[in-house]
Amino acid sequence: MFRFKLIVLFLATVLGVPRAQATPASGNPTPLNIVLILVDDLGWTDLSCMGSKFYETPHIDRLAAGGMKFTQAYSACTVCSPSRAAVLTGRYPARLHLTDWISGHVRPRAKLKVPEWTQHLEHGETTLAEALGARGYISASIGKWHLGGEAFHPETQGFKLNVGGYFRGQPPSYFAPYKIPTLQEGPDGEFLTDREAAEAVAFIKSNRDRPFFLYLPHYAVHTPIQAKKDAIARYQAKAIPGTGQSNATYASLIESVDESVGRITQTLEDLGLTERTLVIFTSDNGGLLPITSNAPLRAGKGSAYEGGVRVPLIVRWPGVTEAGSVNTSPVMSIDFFPTLMEAVGSTDAARQVDGESLVPLLSSKGSLKRTNLFWHYPHYHPGGATPYGAVRQGDIKLIEHYEDGHLEMFDLANDPGEKLNIANQFPAKRNALAALLGNWREQLNAQMPSTNPDFDPSREKTPSWVVQPRSDASIELHSRDASVHGAMLRYEPQPHKNTLGYWVNANDSAHWDFQVNRAGSYRVEILQGCGPGSGGSRVAFQSGSQSLEIDVIATKGFQDFLKRDIGNLRFDAPGRYSLDVKPLKKPGAAVMDLRQVRLIPSGE
Repeated sequence: MFRFKLIVLFLATVLGVPRAQATPASGNPTPLNIVLILVDDLGWTDLSCMGSKFYETPHIDRLAAGGMKFTQAYSACTVCSPSRAAVLTGRYPARLHLTDWISGHVRPRAKLKVPEWTQHLEHGETTLAEALGARGYISASIGKWHLGGEAFHPETQGFKLNVGGYFRGQPPSYFAPYKIPTLQEGPDGEFLTDREAAEAVAFIKSNRDRPFFLYLPHYAVHTPIQAKKDAIARYQAKAIPGTGQSNATYASLIESVDESVGRITQTLEDLGLTERTLVIFTSDNGGLLPITSNAPLRAGKGSAYEGGVRVPLIVRWPGVTEAGSVNTSPVMSIDFFPTLMEAVGSTDAARQVDGESLVPLLSSKGSLKRTNLFWHYPHYHPGGATPYGAVRQGDIKLIEHYEDGHLEMFDLANDPGEKLNIANQFPAKRNALAALLGNWREQLNAQMPSTNPDFDPSREKTPSWVVQPRSDASIELHSRDASVHGAMLRYEPQPHKNTLGYWVNANDSAHWDFQVNRAGSYRVEILQGCGPGSGGSRVAFQSGSQSLEIDVIATKGFQDFLKRDIGNLRFDAPGRYSLDVKPLKKPGAAVMDLRQVRLIPSGE
């Protein structure tokens, strides 16, 4: 299949593929350019035009003022990789069997065992780039990819240009050197969002005389939360501590995206392309707590609730969308594929998609035919999700929790914060929606979690085992063996990180139990990483009454690990001991990444 794709792309590019004779939905025979900006982890209220009183987004606000703003738009999943696959294919993640971020979280002792899901975008799927390429479009992917390794990079999925996209889901650093293999290094200190904007502008300028598709999946505003110092200082001056949106660094990172949108829209204007360019601006999932707040919505990224999946969506299509219009229809990222195909005049209905074209809404000439939206997440996430499925029908949303089968149902029109579970008040509606959700899963052959034979509730909350010393009496406390306590901190597995990460909550901590066979003093050596601008956290390494305190040192990135000797701990007799790592102060966006702690006999 991949070889066939390459042949088709070669013929389309070298020989030239004549465009279909259908007229674009705008009625304008001039080919329509497409710019799709996908921001990472941007919450529903993370824009001024969506209600934020702290974040400043004047360029995005102008985009909304010139187009249509959707107030009930959804991502196809509560995490990134499945949402991105849905954007590019128009298909539900459940149909693709790509249902978690790549490579997902490891919960070997959880109640349910997650299915063997697909950890790449299959070449057998048709992407937007491929469908548009068949109509003579040239396509670029600039920014985050996170849909598989090198064999599944954008170049193999219809894109002629890939700048910065590879298997990872977050940048090692927002400041050059970036250490991203598909991005040529910029000068030291160059900012990644600025670089992505510059690459996007260059692509537009180089292809001004032919139809183009620019897919701009910014790495921002995903962790590590980093930004330029002058912007941080401005937001620090206006921040009100204790409010949900008060993180100055995160605000500055959002501002970098806003500036990127400004550069792109100004370039379109300068080149006379605005009137024939359709621009979509959205996010891949809800905002990450506690870095931002999605209020009044419940929870955030990685949860089953509205804060995890409701996202901003702005579409500007000159001549079609009414400037400053607002649409309240429930829509989803699976709708982009059929929308864009209709927008460019495609009449090819041979390929099955799960989305529905938004053209009737964008033109204010009709409504959608469908009545239901679905979600399927058979995984665990530190954001709060246990394996679940959900369906929204009209204003009513039902959530099925797979661990125990219990159901929640909410009236989103009157309860957008999902505070009142009405499942028992309306059993007929509850049962009908539960049956509808189950039938949908069967139709899509959705993969379900299964009973986990290794389930151990005690190990889910306490240390899973006692770490044994090596033959030289040293003790290696690796991050994968830690017991994690708190809302966000977790072990992030190989090949991506192999570390304790997402330490954005100062109340989270890590714990190990270990065996000492040789009494005496032990030198404590750690491997810590911390992105530029996030250093300075005060962290205690505690064993019994002993405590070693360190100030975290900023490195070139959170996965750029620094080996440090932090002092000595003494164990006066062989036996079982424990070590707790607890933040005492967190001035930056995150505490640190911690790969391992080694206890090495000092020879006393």
